[in-house]
Amino acid sequence: MGRSSLFARQQNHELAAEARKMSRAFADFSYLRWVTGDNDPERAWEGYFARTQPQVRAVLDGLLATFPPEDRGTAIQLAGAVEAFCLPSTAVESRVFESPGPSVGHLIGISPLVVQLSAEIAWGLHMAHPYAPEALPAGWQTATMHAQESFALTVFQFVRAVERPGEAPVPFSMLNTASERIEPAESPASTNPRSFHDAAMIFALAHELTHVREGHLSSGEGQSTGPLLIDQRIAPLMGVSDQENEELTADASTFTTCFNYLLATWDWAEEFRKGAGQSRKGHTDTRQWNLMAWKSAIRATEMCEAYYSAVLLLANLTERGGDEDTARRLQTTGMRLPYIQHAVQDVRQKMLVPGYGPFMWTERDVAYRKAQHSWRLHLMENLLPQTSRHRPTHPPDLADRYPTPDEMWQDPASAATALPVLEEQLAALQCELGPSHQNTLATRVTVVMMRFAAGGDAHAAMAELRVVIADMTQALGPGDPSTFAARHNLAQVRRKSGDRAGATAAFVTLFLEELRVLGPDHPEVLDTRYELAHLRGEEGDVAGAVAAFTSLLADQERLLGQDHVLTEMTRHSLAQWRRESANPPQEATAVPSGPRIAHAPVFSPDHPNTLPAYEARLAHLERSLGHGHPDTLTTRWFLATLRAKAGDASGTAAAYAGLLEHDLHAMAFDDTDIDVLRANLEYWRSLEPR
Repeated sequence: MGRSSLFARQQNHELAAEARKMSRAFADFSYLRWVTGDNDPERAWEGYFARTQPQVRAVLDGLLATFPPEDRGTAIQLAGAVEAFCLPSTAVESRVFESPGPSVGHLIGISPLVVQLSAEIAWGLHMAHPYAPEALPAGWQTATMHAQESFALTVFQFVRAVERPGEAPVPFSMLNTASERIEPAESPASTNPRSFHDAAMIFALAHELTHVREGHLSSGEGQSTGPLLIDQRIAPLMGVSDQENEELTADASTFTTCFNYLLATWDWAEEFRKGAGQSRKGHTDTRQWNLMAWKSAIRATEMCEAYYSAVLLLANLTERGGDEDTARRLQTTGMRLPYIQHAVQDVRQKMLVPGYGPFMWTERDVAYRKAQHSWRLHLMENLLPQTSRHRPTHPPDLADRYPTPDEMWQDPASAATALPVLEEQLAALQCELGPSHQNTLATRVTVVMMRFAAGGDAHAAMAELRVVIADMTQALGPGDPSTFAARHNLAQVRRKSGDRAGATAAFVTLFLEELRVLGPDHPEVLDTRYELAHLRGEEGDVAGAVAAFTSLLADQERLLGQDHVLTEMTRHSLAQWRRESANPPQEATAVPSGPRIAHAPVFSPDHPNTLPAYEARLAHLERSLGHGHPDTLTTRWFLATLRAKAGDASGTAAAYAGLLEHDLHAMAFDDTDIDVLRANLEYWRSLEPR
């Protein structure tokens, strides 16, 4: 925090005056009257600016304080060349401007709607889908279901209010309500609800600050002064322009920036709360520091997921309002999500895991990300259409996106173009680390596999892999994970070349050695068993494949759990080979190796048990509280969206009809909202079977 004060002292007051003028120029007085309750335009704007400006500047100074020591000069220069403010309007995009006045620099206008909605979604899903439910006390399921209903209702009210600013009341905020109940001194900063709003502001501002820092704004297309996320020779193959590459670079950097900011400020706040009043330098408790880092990584990841959900929701609202250009830009931003998820996972696995511990990225994080995606789909595909039957709703196809690198390598032309880049990286590693270093040897394997993916000869690839494996065995040992991984690749190349018998022999040998070195319960051993089970089926032994997958599934459920990503993949493969067993004339087709995606976690909208759980909850509330109790009505409303998701037109219509039998003002529905429910009832009745 002392470093933040240093940057605050570097503030350019002339630039700050320009920010004030620009804020006044962008003022939407209907919006200001709506959010402040003040009918005097000037007083409303003055109050808004006086309240929001110090908050934004404090975040800017904190971001500059996260710059590493070698970039301290850049941070000090930016402190006097950048000013930020909240746009006093319903703008759905943050913007960067060159200063129009005599002071050289940039002004960053932050969209308050993006910040508010991102924070609400992050907080709502934090409560609605616990990261570690097994650590919660008994009865957590009931609390979680109540939180899910409240979260969905909050998003509904936010959408309705944004569509009618000045007419509808300011939307109810779960986050503000939770924040008002907690004094800052009563809870650690990492668990304080206010931290979600802070993280949303950090995320939005860090993105725009990256553009300023890297020269994306003034240097023109393809002339960035800093490195881009995707090599410029590969980006065109992915359909990524130079401008979009700059956006991807800014998006990817926000996770690390947000993580560093949260870790530093939470650590300082915790020391201050305990009365120590000292910085991290005085710490001796490594365990506490690592715990704070883990929480910071989770919060930064939650905010990344929430940000893209907010952008996609606002894109839809903008399209419904008739602004197709803005909607298209926001939807393009949404297309970047899978690539950013890949980048975030890469940072957590390759940078944070070595620095803090393996807990910085686990299968739990994979499942949590899956839950976030399940909710994103539900909000876009089921909740949004329920907010207005009189406005066009065209949720973007969330599969319409940039391919990830792993997907791109499946295309031979893309692999051929990317190959020189990897060969350059290999040459650099050989010079910097030496030919026997683990990273150098692993990259040699990657180059061989890329050359094979680009259409290279299978026999040449196998010959090269045998040479690398020999070098790995000498440098790293025959039982090193990298050596086993290279042998796994060699077996896969034999399989893809059509030599199933040779691939089976190679996998059997690999399995026996992994079993001896790693033990029967190691994930790599289970993975090799998975490949062998498929090969048995491909060679015509369908009954053997079913038996092998049945045994493997039992072990994975015991070792990894019912919902683990690999357990689910095996369950899917077992079902496939059982179908093949029932239809022997058809040739078995292997499930391709690649990213394995777990099914939706428990209580997410896509989980098969979620709808039955809410049906039971509604019946219980009707018996215990009555049909007209606000909690019963809220459950009935949310159940309508789940029935709609399941395609149950009669059930959805019945839920809306049941709602309209009661006074819904207790749910903060106004007359316009109730008219929307009537329109939903008519729509679903029109779809009922005749």
